[in-house]
Amino acid sequence: MHEAKAHIPMPAAPGSDAGASVASDVGIMARFQARPGFLLARIDQICTAIHGEISSGETLAQAEFLLLLDAFGAVSQIALARAAGVDKSTTGYVLDNLQTRDLIVRTACPDDRRRALVSLTPAGAGRIARVRADHAELQHQILLPLDPPDRPRFAALLHRLGADPTGPAPLWVPACDPAAGVLDGAASFLLRRLLQVFQAQFLACTPAFGLTLRQFSLLFILSVRPSITQMGFARMFGLDPSTCAVIVRGLVARALIVGQASPHDRRERVYAITPQGRTTLSDVQMLVDRSERLTFRGESTAEIRWLVRRLQRIVGAYSHRLRFPGALAGL
Repeated sequence: MHEAKAHIPMPAAPGSDAGASVASDVGIMARFQARPGFLLARIDQICTAIHGEISSGETLAQAEFLLLLDAFGAVSQIALARAAGVDKSTTGYVLDNLQTRDLIVRTACPDDRRRALVSLTPAGAGRIARVRADHAELQHQILLPLDPPDRPRFAALLHRLGADPTGPAPLWVPACDPAAGVLDGAASFLLRRLLQVFQAQFLACTPAFGLTLRQFSLLFILSVRPSITQMGFARMFGLDPSTCAVIVRGLVARALIVGQASPHDRRERVYAITPQGRTTLSDVQMLVDRSERLTFRGESTAEIRWLVRRLQRIVGAYSHRLRFPGALAGL
């Protein structure tokens, strides 16, 4: 698709006013640092990064499924999906990878041959002790920035917000006793679950616009910043460049942003928001605020602020461990 023609204010040559650029980026990102949705997404990146450093081979999602299977024994895929709070397609993808590694096996259910039961193989069972230790270490690290007396309250609030069965997020069926559940007391899981709720509420509130939260974020950035390159967005917002490429392509395809070659590096493109993009941003903004209110319905303003401050502590403590930590300051 051809990009719309537009005049794009070009950024200064690299190094010409780097201090001003950094100050501007930090100022813009300060707005995101106050929003729970952004903080939860950043913590999800952090949990993935920490687990990747300590794990001996499993992704975090694979580790969670192995732990659930160790607790449940042979179980249907749908029950496994509900215990993990993910949709059926994601469950199938994770299980396919575990089966490729001979860590799980699928067998026909004796009561219904159309259904498959999932269970650990001997190799999978042999991995459990290490997987459990890695998972426990992740929980320890992610909660370190919080004061010990705050941690039970933090977990209880996350559990309460994530366990609502009436919302648009994939169904999660918690254990009867959260303290005894395999994932129910795991901070990394509860934080990701609340992120799922945020994302699902956003999509439910904005169905006519077809935007993701990250696409909305880039539109906002370009509404207060004249232009940005894809790599500049990656460094500023704290995302892998390949992820940024997907975000940019989606917005360009809908003429919400427009790009042209950078005068400083012809291999790069510089992007700016279009009038249509500004209109869309304005229309979506109120709906974003509504989706956030729905996520926190029933909670007091004081409790939400308390949660945001704890999320900020985790982000401030660990963002430097990410490949692209983003232009964050003051946490």
